[in-house]
Amino acid sequence: MSEKDLAIARIMDLQQRFQHMLASDRSNPFFELNLTMPQLKVMLILATKGGAGGQELVGVLGVTLATMTGIVDRLVAADLVTRREDPQDRRVRRVELTESGRQLIDKLVDAGTEHQRRLLLRLDIDELQTVERAMEIMHRAMSAEAAADR
Repeated sequence: MSEKDLAIARIMDLQQRFQHMLASDRSNPFFELNLTMPQLKVMLILATKGGAGGQELVGVLGVTLATMTGIVDRLVAADLVTRREDPQDRRVRRVELTESGRQLIDKLVDAGTEHQRRLLLRLDIDELQTVERAMEIMHRAMSAEAAADR
């Protein structure tokens, strides 16, 4: 195994241990959710895109239209999303987060951000600069990968 392969393996091991520690934090509002994973995925997609058509959601999640209809029906019943006609194409039904849905997603994101901030506050300035540099490098790699996928 090359030095690069060993370094990658160590980083991946540390990342996995870090994720396990995050997952064991029961104060995270994620654990209060009464949503299935597909329902949460739909909400995250809608939060990112601002809304989507049913066919678009089907394509992203890789489920049947009937399955997606059931997922969206349950989210509508929970007042987390709305379904309305698309003004550009009345055949298309747009799905969007309600205010309650937006607040739920914001709560999850804010909790993660606040937890990360608490962790960063525990670091000294040299450690923070190391993390900052690592994040810049990872961002550059992710941007290059996204550009290559286009």
